[in-house]
Amino acid sequence: MVTNTERFVSQRQAFEQTYLDDDWTRLAPYFHDDVRYEVMNMPFHCVVERRDAVFAAMRRSVARFDRLCTRTLGYDATLLEEGDNVFVYGAIKYRRGDSPEMEVRLWEVATYRDGRIVRLIDLYDLGARAVYQSWMAAWGDGLDPSYL
Repeated sequence: MVTNTERFVSQRQAFEQTYLDDDWTRLAPYFHDDVRYEVMNMPFHCVVERRDAVFAAMRRSVARFDRLCTRTLGYDATLLEEGDNVFVYGAIKYRRGDSPEMEVRLWEVATYRDGRIVRLIDLYDLGARAVYQSWMAAWGDGLDPSYL
């Protein structure tokens, strides 16, 4: 039997491939049509509902921020599974040109129903907002990580 943690890892691998080739249809099998995506504790906080809208929001953020920076993720991560939820705690680093690295830590929570994600939350650590705002003030000209 496949665990939700295994499903989550597979979804993240598919996301990284999508990040490279922009084929967002690859992610459809991992998410319910009625998925809810929430980003919390950042100036670009949002709630996006429905799979097509979630993918459009992710595509927007990736195109206007992530791909314009050098991104490092997947290090120092912890995965936990509890009931229908997979919790991932880790960090993402961004660099742009000669900028110093910006590191932000966050919890990602994926809630599963019938083997697919029905709710996805990105909850940034309390200090992440200040780190992000400072870095963006110095290095973020032309960048827009917002989802909507």
